[in-house]
Amino acid sequence: MTAETPPTPAKRIVYLNRRVAFIEPHRINVRPALAAAVFPLVAFLFGIAAFASIILWLDRIPFVLALLLLVVAIVTIPLAGIGFVYAVAGADVVFEREKQSGVWQQGFLGLGVGTIELVPFWKIDQIRVEEVTRERQRGEVQDLAQLEIILVKQSGKRLRVGDVIVARSMVREGLADVREVAEAIAEMTGKPLIAPTVVRRRKGAASEDAAADLDEADAE
Repeated sequence: MTAETPPTPAKRIVYLNRRVAFIEPHRINVRPALAAAVFPLVAFLFGIAAFASIILWLDRIPFVLALLLLVVAIVTIPLAGIGFVYAVAGADVVFEREKQSGVWQQGFLGLGVGTIELVPFWKIDQIRVEEVTRERQRGEVQDLAQLEIILVKQSGKRLRVGDVIVARSMVREGLADVREVAEAIAEMTGKPLIAPTVVRRRKGAASEDAAADLDEADAE
């Protein structure tokens, strides 16, 4: 008897660097991680506190301080509120099978709804996974690998979808995450995926595997 391959879940979640990719059969949504909502939430609460202080102690605080608190409330509340809503419900990049296009959306002030770049599937040349780690970091104690998902248009323009930053010793896990997202985009768009594979380097003939590195990218 041959083991059956487990079915692919209808919805998958992949955690990237400061982003989360929600992969569904007809939609891939790369959006900010919920942790990005912490700072605007704190700023929003600070603005509310400044406004409440004016109302409660207007007759007790100096005029200059009241004016300063008013400015803080007027500036902080709307901007932080917008930032919080975007971090919770906004999106950075969205691919939709029905619309046959990918959309790069505005962040922060745009609430993730204003379009920066609209790319029909037929204008896509390839999907790539590339390591963009600086060469001077290689071999250092804090050697990190940064792997990016890049969409390349037929015009040659490159658009960043997301990335993962991991320690060199965890490069296999990081590559697995970005490949999962890149493969889903390649499958949906019908375009080739060019991604690196992980190879092992040996220190001496008799030594065990010492470090993981990335081989040249190969098309799939």
